[in-house]
Amino acid sequence: MTTMENKPNIVVIGGSYVGNKAIEVITPLVHKTHNVVLVEKNSHFRHLFAFPRIHAVTGFEHKAFIPYAKPGSTNPSSFFSPVNAAATSSTTEAVGGFTPLPSDSIKIVNAAATSILADKVILGDGKDSIPYDFLVLATGTGPAGHSGLVGQDKKAGVEISHLHQENVKKAKNIVIVGGGAYGIQLATDLKTHTPTQSKHVTVVHSRPQLLNRFHEGLHDIALSKCKELDIEVVLAKRVIVPEGGFSRETADEEFDVQLTGGGSVRGDLVILCTGSVPLSSPLKALAPSAIDGSGYIRVKPTLQVDAPGISNIFALGDVADTGAHKAARPGHAQAIVLAGNIEKLIGARAAGESNPEKLDEYKADGAGIHLSLGLNESLKFRNPTAEDAKPWVMWDEPGSQKHDAGCSRIWTVRAPWAGPDAYHL
Repeated sequence: MTTMENKPNIVVIGGSYVGNKAIEVITPLVHKTHNVVLVEKNSHFRHLFAFPRIHAVTGFEHKAFIPYAKPGSTNPSSFFSPVNAAATSSTTEAVGGFTPLPSDSIKIVNAAATSILADKVILGDGKDSIPYDFLVLATGTGPAGHSGLVGQDKKAGVEISHLHQENVKKAKNIVIVGGGAYGIQLATDLKTHTPTQSKHVTVVHSRPQLLNRFHEGLHDIALSKCKELDIEVVLAKRVIVPEGGFSRETADEEFDVQLTGGGSVRGDLVILCTGSVPLSSPLKALAPSAIDGSGYIRVKPTLQVDAPGISNIFALGDVADTGAHKAARPGHAQAIVLAGNIEKLIGARAAGESNPEKLDEYKADGAGIHLSLGLNESLKFRNPTAEDAKPWVMWDEPGSQKHDAGCSRIWTVRAPWAGPDAYHL
């Protein structure tokens, strides 16, 4: 029988929401012939949807970091494919909707992928590497430069959360730079959480429309909620970030936050929510032409990297220029497409066919979002699919947004072995 040691690798770089989904759909299709290896720079899965709320609500920050495997176990399979309660075998796990997987079908390497070559991924400082037969880039976005490739352990993540919370506790006048989903969620959380709702909050957004990647109907909803919560909104202005950035701590006295074109807003704490850059730099060594001027990876409709002579490297999610909105939902649809294509390519090779059957193509649909507007309100929003159609809006039940932003649910799904005592692991 083929073992973990002598099977070729399908390497997935990036273990956030989209990378996880890729592993979940690829592994059941290929585990008999290939290893699936996740290269992830962070020690824990990070439930990013909870991060805005961590600034306001204290006491659950440790729950936003979930281990990829039970401590002491070498088998992370249950994290990616929740165990079916009916499973009885000691060597396989029955996976909901999938065939049983060997317990060693997935391996995690906790390291940063710093460079990609034609046959291997270079890790860290270049001393270690992992060979691959197929490669999936789900690196997402992050800080610019080398810092975007630097991982983080849970202890550091929790300490940073405590720093944010202490700064917010001291602040009286908070300026949030960026009126996208993160900035709006943060602002509305601050104004609906009792210990922080008395603070003055200003949102400065560079565009004339909040959440400008969506239909203007979402701007209207968000702006209305900001007015209701007495959040000051400044549109079509950019904050002038001083050389060296703003202090990471609350200032003893308020100061003027300067705006482009003149004017300023007052604040004693500035929180930047202006987005990140695509983490595509590891691909530059192999296929620089596949990276566009904004740093996104060019892909074909099949999600294969669009570069001459490359057919075994795929990209999806936030790092890829797929034409889709940058969110988990389209990333999940992309994962299904690329998993099927990798299976077809493997099958064609096994059959000695030079031309595999036609590969599947990904087609982007309308942008959508699940947006919280404070601790007790949230909605699902979808852009119109036809030119004259209205956007689709569905409000969640009042009170359905738990204070931990869904962290408990993620632990239940991803770490079914864990109880509350495990949240600090």
